[in-house]
Amino acid sequence: MASFRDILITTQSRLEAGNLHFGHGYFDAHDEAVALVLAAEGLDPMTGSEILDAAMSDAGEKKLQYFLERRIQDRLPTGYIIGYAALGELTFWCDPRALVPRSPLMSVIHDGYSPWFNQVKPSRIVDVCCGGGSLGLLAAHYSPESDVLLLDIDTDALALAETNRRDKGLGNTLCVQADLLGALAPGSVDIILANPPYVDAEDMANLPREYHHEPRIALAAGDDGLDLVHKLLQQAKDILSSQGILFLEVGNSAPALVSSYPDITFVWLELASGGHGVCAVSASELRGSIELTGSPASQV
Repeated sequence: MASFRDILITTQSRLEAGNLHFGHGYFDAHDEAVALVLAAEGLDPMTGSEILDAAMSDAGEKKLQYFLERRIQDRLPTGYIIGYAALGELTFWCDPRALVPRSPLMSVIHDGYSPWFNQVKPSRIVDVCCGGGSLGLLAAHYSPESDVLLLDIDTDALALAETNRRDKGLGNTLCVQADLLGALAPGSVDIILANPPYVDAEDMANLPREYHHEPRIALAAGDDGLDLVHKLLQQAKDILSSQGILFLEVGNSAPALVSSYPDITFVWLELASGGHGVCAVSASELRGSIELTGSPASQV
């Protein structure tokens, strides 16, 4: 039987030769090789170098070969192959009902929303377009004193979020099916974490194969990537508290956002986790720049 060291080297080489795209939470072929090998052997994803000279089991090697076929031939993201993905210090169940967790907004959560939110603690945090719930659950983990709502219109994604919510045992969380922020009461939210669909038509047409395994509803957002963002900004203006902050991820659609709202000052963030197209905008900034279009129809 081959050692984990030798198998990791071989696995990394196969991934590097596979013309793959590494954009689903892993930096490169080495990181994916480690994740696939550990999962194939049924080991904890935090297992360290102490196993390198040990032998991998025959069953583990066989499962790894299956994993590699799915990754290289089918271009399936590693998170979907092994069934889980990490965001920050937490690990979440992961499958094609929702995007693979990878949002750079995790750095905003880790830093306690500082320096943008100046209150002692947020009373209510909302993860809108929550998908599998990773951002909201990470927020609930770091802010146990806050109420955290996980919102999504997609029942399949929300079912995955509920599975992750129960798995984490975070009693300060609730999953709610909703069309963006429309179910929330005016002035009821201190922090909005928003990673909505924002991929424009040009980028959708050129996405690597790996992304086509993810739900299109969670990616595609019209010609300029802002189909949902326009509505989200209008709703956020109403439901944020007076000191509230919207943290919004729009990726490559950032220039279109700035062009569409020249009177709004979006603060573009440089985050420890990398990524781009992430901004912060205050309730006062939104209210001073966006014309009122009506209040939410129902309240939570």
